[in-house]
Amino acid sequence: MFGYVVPYKPELKIRDYNYYKAIYCGICLQTKKIGNIPRVFLNYDFVFLYLILKEHFNIQEEFGNTRCIAHPQKKGVFIKSNKILEYVSDQMVMLSFLKLYDDYVDEKRLISFTLYNVLRPYLKKITRMYPTSFKKIKELFEKQLLLEKSECQNIDEVAHNFGQILAEIFAYNNDPKLREIGFYTGVWIYLVDAIDDYIDDVKKKRYNCLKYHLQRCKENSALFEREISILKVSLDNYLARLNGLIKGYNNQLLDNIVQLGMYSKTEEVINKLKANFFKELKM
Repeated sequence: MFGYVVPYKPELKIRDYNYYKAIYCGICLQTKKIGNIPRVFLNYDFVFLYLILKEHFNIQEEFGNTRCIAHPQKKGVFIKSNKILEYVSDQMVMLSFLKLYDDYVDEKRLISFTLYNVLRPYLKKITRMYPTSFKKIKELFEKQLLLEKSECQNIDEVAHNFGQILAEIFAYNNDPKLREIGFYTGVWIYLVDAIDDYIDDVKKKRYNCLKYHLQRCKENSALFEREISILKVSLDNYLARLNGLIKGYNNQLLDNIVQLGMYSKTEEVINKLKANFFKELKM
């Protein structure tokens, strides 16, 4: 994932924020059991995955206190290892591995290819635990690369394929509701990332699923506003479906992330594109 699925801090209670950080620290410490190098790829999106799975399976948690390299002076609270924490850590390493390869294909960055090879030995341990899931994710990821390489102009096709990748990751024990949550989360992430990276992608001549639809707007502000409006409606609809799916969990932190955090992130990336589109992409 890409770091977009985060809480809206101004409306987050202190106890919820502390719990959120404890999950993050728990995932980090769990990943340390795989190896120290994979820990550098951790981001807060995986806290969302943990929260969803923890609520869905009603996991009882235990807490601990420890110091770490990032905060050596003061002990911090963390979630102790459990089966969901272990699963989230494994999926984080797997997705990071595939993301590094995607970055290398996109930009031919040597650092991405180097890190991709560094993670390879760690991935072998994980794929042995989830052979069926990894095979499906790998197939979907390869399809994603083909769609992007062919400059696919169908936004739904390419975004929905990415949604299927996250659906596989969320679908612990092949649960259909979790699969659906993963799908809508993935589609939203892919589109928000495309909006956020649009100007940079155009300048660097990288693939972006919005390029075909927005290139024709360079000299037509009314058309641009129309395309953005359609895009925002789609994003809001995905979040509405996601919000409906998580309501049954009755978790204030999850509600904050979906109802406030993800909605505000949608507004943020759209406003950034609107402010810079004509200024940065002059003919």
